[in-house]
Amino acid sequence: MNLLRQALFLVTCTLASVSSFAQANTNAKPQSTAPQTQTSDKIGKVSGKLFDASNQPVSYATVTLLRQDSSVVNGDLTQDDGSFSIPNTGVGTFMLRISAIGLDPKTIPNIQITADAPNKNMGKVKVASSSTKLKEVAVVGERPIMEMKVDKKVFNVEKNTTTAGGSAADVLQNVPSVSVDVDGNVSLRGKQDVTILIDGKPSTLLGTDAASALQSLPASSIESVEVITNPSAKYDAQGLTGIINIITKKDGRLGINGTATIGAGTNDKYNGNLGLNLRKGKWNVFLNSSFRLNANYNRTTISRQDIKGDSLYSHSYENSRRQFDGFFNSIGATYDFDKNNSITFTQNVNSMDFGYKDPSYNNVYTGPSKTVFVDSTYRYSQASGGPLSFSSALDYKRKFKKQGEELSIDATISTNTISRSQIYNSQYFNTNLQPFPYSPVNETAPSSGSNGSFNAWADYTDPLFTKNGKLGFGWKSQVYWYNSHNNPLVDSGTTVKDAVDNTLLNNFNYSQQIHAGYVNWNDQLGKFSYQAGLRAEYASYNGTDYAITTLPYNNSYFDLFPSAFVSYQLPNQQSIYLNYSRRTNRPSFWELLPYLDLSVPGIISKGNPGVVPEFIHNVELSYSKQDNKGDNIILSTYYQYTQNLIARVDSLIQTGPQAGSIFRQPENLASGITYGFEGTAHLQLLPIWDATISVNLFQNEINIGNSAETQYLSDESGFSWIGKANTNIKLPGNFSLQLNGNYESPKVVAQGKLQEVYWLDAALRKNLWKNKATVVLNCSDIFNTRKYTTLYSLSNYTETYYRDRETRVGNLTFTYRFGKTDLGKNAQRGKSKDNPNPLLKDKEDRENNLKGDEKDDQGGGGSQGGQNGGQGGGGNKGISSGGTHN
Repeated sequence: MNLLRQALFLVTCTLASVSSFAQANTNAKPQSTAPQTQTSDKIGKVSGKLFDASNQPVSYATVTLLRQDSSVVNGDLTQDDGSFSIPNTGVGTFMLRISAIGLDPKTIPNIQITADAPNKNMGKVKVASSSTKLKEVAVVGERPIMEMKVDKKVFNVEKNTTTAGGSAADVLQNVPSVSVDVDGNVSLRGKQDVTILIDGKPSTLLGTDAASALQSLPASSIESVEVITNPSAKYDAQGLTGIINIITKKDGRLGINGTATIGAGTNDKYNGNLGLNLRKGKWNVFLNSSFRLNANYNRTTISRQDIKGDSLYSHSYENSRRQFDGFFNSIGATYDFDKNNSITFTQNVNSMDFGYKDPSYNNVYTGPSKTVFVDSTYRYSQASGGPLSFSSALDYKRKFKKQGEELSIDATISTNTISRSQIYNSQYFNTNLQPFPYSPVNETAPSSGSNGSFNAWADYTDPLFTKNGKLGFGWKSQVYWYNSHNNPLVDSGTTVKDAVDNTLLNNFNYSQQIHAGYVNWNDQLGKFSYQAGLRAEYASYNGTDYAITTLPYNNSYFDLFPSAFVSYQLPNQQSIYLNYSRRTNRPSFWELLPYLDLSVPGIISKGNPGVVPEFIHNVELSYSKQDNKGDNIILSTYYQYTQNLIARVDSLIQTGPQAGSIFRQPENLASGITYGFEGTAHLQLLPIWDATISVNLFQNEINIGNSAETQYLSDESGFSWIGKANTNIKLPGNFSLQLNGNYESPKVVAQGKLQEVYWLDAALRKNLWKNKATVVLNCSDIFNTRKYTTLYSLSNYTETYYRDRETRVGNLTFTYRFGKTDLGKNAQRGKSKDNPNPLLKDKEDRENNLKGDEKDDQGGGGSQGGQNGGQGGGGNKGISSGGTHN
């Protein structure tokens, strides 16, 4: 403990010095002639010692010096002997606020610092214990696992113990309205193409393979997840079904605070997280560092029966050992020039490694009983490598004297580089199980790539014209650039060794620009609230495929995206809402990338640079009700119409050396329609028992129109539903038990149907050492039922696609909180006006960063977030023999 206190003391002194230096630079400018500023802020000091009722010194208490307007001057953390010293106070009249775990908050007013008497020694300061009150406030102030507003749902990750030791993908799977498939691709209300943000911004962390990145990011680094199903015009138009905003952990409490987490799971799974925060005076410095080492298996079985011709039957099996390793680091600082102006700098450094070892085979049979052997292919593939990413963000915020008038200016630049090695060994056998003359074929495909992005935006809001009216407008520019190239070499036993494989050779460069402006107006008339907005976006992309020949690809669009929101307040905490918005989904990098993927025997996949964006019209009607117990219910009905629907299309290769294989490529279809009903409820069933329940019932319709792929496709429609239930029971001895159940019914997809899937997670939690530590033991998919089967039916063959990914995983996780624990945080959420919680300010700032000029009761939202530069798309393996990109 002495080492810990010394470390905390050194960090406190360091940041105090930085704070003093910054204040000195700030105050070096010429000052006005007002009496209170005639003396430099460098002078002045308040000191003293804290003692409790039993005359024992109080350590680790937060002592804060405030001006008369309650703005913070500086602060200190008491030492082992209870002493504190707050330098650089300046002259004037101040208040001293004292707070700590187990103590009544105390405020000492009218502390005079003058030029003649700059040092104020408070002597012995007595503080009173309040253990009983702390216990009461902790129960009242506890955050539920789900906080629901009509414009968004907030999922508090720390309260969901079933995902402790898991990944961001595991967290999202437990969020109402959200689903994650066997490859880690995220869907919202049953549809993919959702925009994923981190802390309200597009992130280089996700790169172009968001599925793999989300499986590498530890759940322990996430504070909460916000789901916004119908964003307003202030949001980027990208993302058909809405926005998922992942909030990482930060702490805004005064003094030094931190959380450390370490965990291990079955079959070589390890994770850890360290979060540190120091808030003192005008400075708030934060650090979040985490890692996750995750290995799992992924078994795939594909059975295909030809309908026409010689009626061949093929059976393939793949047993892949995969890894998703990641190291994530974020450090930053916020400096408050005064109560109206602040600036924040954040630096992120992330490293990930995605790899696999994958033996697979494909056997072909014929005959009525499917037993006459035709040929066989065995392939062993291995890959490793991943992205190293850097991002820097600078945010400035200004609040004007007029209430509600605000300006924010933000800029983010990020870069990603990736190097990846891929090795393939293929053996081909004839009817007599003898190798073909060209067998075996050995292939290497070293590849590299890079991408980057620059985002800059400004938002301004101003209350105008009416009592409750507010005008908001802003601008945003986003620039993305990518390149990916490979060097595939083949050795097939011929006289030419390591020959370049021109079939797989590629070098692809791609850039995209999006420039947008928006205007929003909202107002309230009695019980009615409304908002109207319009966003204009210009988007262009240019790509060049430098293979054997040079093929350019380019396109540009200018579109308007209107939105409208109306709400009406009913009696007894009830409301109804009607929302409309138009959105788009631009093709991801993987969907455009014209590389061949031969990693699965019998299937050839390739991107399509000719795919154009989807556009969606989204209408939603909602009803919400709250009661004084904390129960909250939201019922919604929605309708979505999508133009240029992007779908994966499979076709059978009829001729050439690949005859009989499946060619897979994204294509645009005419349209898609989804309409349904969604209900979400958080219920406090008993004082020790709460539950969050959600259900989404929807109908999907796919219209192929005049697509060139009509020979392989037909119109599809079908009903589906998704149900989730999370329940938490508090047990004696600081134990709690949590169960989380999921069910997804059969669902229509292009050319087929996805079968039902269901599973149950369980967790046991124990709080230790007065809530300073927590141990969680959990198991996901305890009955091992989370298996995915897709049935495809085409004009010339049928196919069954079965996926068995390792989903039954046990984790043991230990978390230790130092500084001011959650209990102390909850205690400061009491009603004392003399003890405002800095966390509330940080949360408010963060929500304003995301929402802008909108209110919760207007059913809208606002964000600076946007497209994550080709997010989503590819699976976990990336591109086989065709280069990689992040």
